[in-house]
Amino acid sequence: MKKITWGFKLAAVIVIMAGSTGCKTYMHFKYGLTQPRVETPGKIAAFVKKYKFPAENQHIFSDSACYGQAIRNPLFSKYLLSNMIFNREGLLLQRDTAQCQWSGYDMVKSLRSDSAYATCNDLQLEQVLTLIQPLGKDMVCDNLTGNPDFTVIVTWAKFIGTYNARLFVLSEAVTQNATARIRLVWLNVDMQESWKLNSGQKVAIR
Repeated sequence: MKKITWGFKLAAVIVIMAGSTGCKTYMHFKYGLTQPRVETPGKIAAFVKKYKFPAENQHIFSDSACYGQAIRNPLFSKYLLSNMIFNREGLLLQRDTAQCQWSGYDMVKSLRSDSAYATCNDLQLEQVLTLIQPLGKDMVCDNLTGNPDFTVIVTWAKFIGTYNARLFVLSEAVTQNATARIRLVWLNVDMQESWKLNSGQKVAIR
């Protein structure tokens, strides 16, 4: 009974801290969280290099219209700042989103080309690929027209700082998977200077 009471008190403290300014300050300094702002491919590339995050296969949305089209899809929005796994046919694999939004390591690591997975048709790989482009000319990117067993698209943002480490660790899961050919695509979702958004649009897009 004491353990249950202690656990309840601990949970209550965490909830209170989460809503306090002090906790926000802690999160800012620990992970480098900032307010969303406009970025450039150069700033994003420098950020990736600074924290030694994966630099290959980095992409951004081609323009604000492409970003808006993706965000309006409920499934894409649901997996934002998380990962989406598509099979060889380009269908999205269903997974439990009741867990932490960064979950997915174990599933990616255990994907098998000869296994069947539950899929849905409301968001397909081609829909996403037509909206994005490589981060920059100097960035190394695989040809996205191939046909691997699975394609994993991970959405991340510069404004969540080193919290991105929870997402970029999926590269290790892909490396450790010896049962499937997996293509990994990093998709940055920061606003871009090239979109030339006005102040009202910037607020709306956040």
